[in-house]
Amino acid sequence: MKIPLSKYKNRLGPPPTDSPAPNGPRDGRTLLKYSARLLPCLLLAACASSPERSRAPEITLPDTWGRKVSDTTPTAWLKDFNSPQLEALVTEAMRHNPGLEAAAARFAQSIAEARIAGADLMPQAGLGLNGTRQQISTFGPSSTGGVIFENYELALNLSWELDLWGRLRDRSSAARARAESSQAELHAARLSLAAQTTKAWLNVIEAQQQLALAQRTAQAYRNNQEALESRFKRGLTEGFDLRRIRTQAASAEADSATRQRALDQATRNLEIVLGRYPAGQLETLPNFPALPASVPAGLPAELLQRRPDLIAAERQLAAAEREQRAAQKERLPQISLTASGGSSSQEFENLLDGDFSVWSLAGNLTQPLFQGGRILANIDRTASLREQAAANYRDSALRAFFEVESTLAAEQYLRREQSKLALAAEEAAATETLAWERYRNGTGDFLSALDAQRTADSARSRQLGVSNLLLQNRIDLYLALGGEFADQPSDHTYDKNVGARLVTPAENKLAHRGRDKSRPHYL
Repeated sequence: MKIPLSKYKNRLGPPPTDSPAPNGPRDGRTLLKYSARLLPCLLLAACASSPERSRAPEITLPDTWGRKVSDTTPTAWLKDFNSPQLEALVTEAMRHNPGLEAAAARFAQSIAEARIAGADLMPQAGLGLNGTRQQISTFGPSSTGGVIFENYELALNLSWELDLWGRLRDRSSAARARAESSQAELHAARLSLAAQTTKAWLNVIEAQQQLALAQRTAQAYRNNQEALESRFKRGLTEGFDLRRIRTQAASAEADSATRQRALDQATRNLEIVLGRYPAGQLETLPNFPALPASVPAGLPAELLQRRPDLIAAERQLAAAEREQRAAQKERLPQISLTASGGSSSQEFENLLDGDFSVWSLAGNLTQPLFQGGRILANIDRTASLREQAAANYRDSALRAFFEVESTLAAEQYLRREQSKLALAAEEAAATETLAWERYRNGTGDFLSALDAQRTADSARSRQLGVSNLLLQNRIDLYLALGGEFADQPSDHTYDKNVGARLVTPAENKLAHRGRDKSRPHYL
């Protein structure tokens, strides 16, 4: 908020009727009347606004993404999986995950730091009560042993630095930009946690299916082992084949144990993400959800205003630019005003009596001349910090475009791989059935049957893995594009300057829960 002080000059009205001649106010009460009328003007002049958006990084952007994307109806990405269980798990993670609580605490810290920086723009007021008691000795023929003096003072002290050049406003504006950056980082942490929860959930589902496949494979080997043992007792097969099937059956049992261990680890990892104790007892759906329809990727230029990490990087750049401007203004003169009004008396009970009133009004101007190069060094430091922030912004943007392009391309490759693996698994299963039938009929050899079974098991396992990768790549695409595409819920608010989603009321409560509500906010 930038409102010129001259706009409010005529609103001060005529001076008080009891104001004296040019020597100034008679007492502290008159000074307080002047201060009460000046205070609104001082506060308006002290307001600092959030800095405007910085220029976009110098990157040549294409008109469209490198891969063709479908223009589907926008939806909220979490609901695209159509799983109430997943939505319940993400909600639980949002409430109990320690990492998100830490991000909310950092956001609350940045808000407090912005308030601290803005406090320098405001007039400072303090009420002081002083009392002294002093004895002075007397000497001479009629010495009385000394005289005791007492003095008591009650005063309201005011001070204010006139921010004529905007140095303090620049620093306050930089702090606001850093708070907005922290806000965007909190939004990014929420998106990351939702994606992390979803990926952990998908990993548990894959681990369950891989375990079920391993158990079916082990059971098939046990059945074949029993059949071969029966044939061996009747002299219809050799001991070599029997030992080979026993080896494969034992290996299948070991694979089943390995899959059981992977499922246990995936389950405990999901419980940690949810903020639960890792007991390894969480149950999830037995099958993967269907792959959602393609997302509306939009245009590359829109990514700079969608992704919270890019918004955070841009706000950090804006803060660095304001800090650089503030450092350059350290070379200009600084003007401060101080005022004090109250009473002074040798009797404590006279402090509230207007006849003992005292007051003072002073102003000072300071022009820096020599500080050992501190100001110039600070200018160089802030200029370097600004260059770092600009480079980080550009690097973050390039990485963001890389993530979008790579995930869009990966989805097409994974879809192709999934379709081919589905065909391979179908053919391998048919080959396995035919190989064992030929072996039982005596027209095929045992090694060919075992090889066909191993090939079929490998194709089924790879098919499960690629199905999980395809779903997780879709989650990565949602994150790369900046989250959901649906209209935001009505309880969310937005900062028009940065385009970032502000925190929900629940997040705001979480971010401020450590603040002492009993303290006045202006202290």
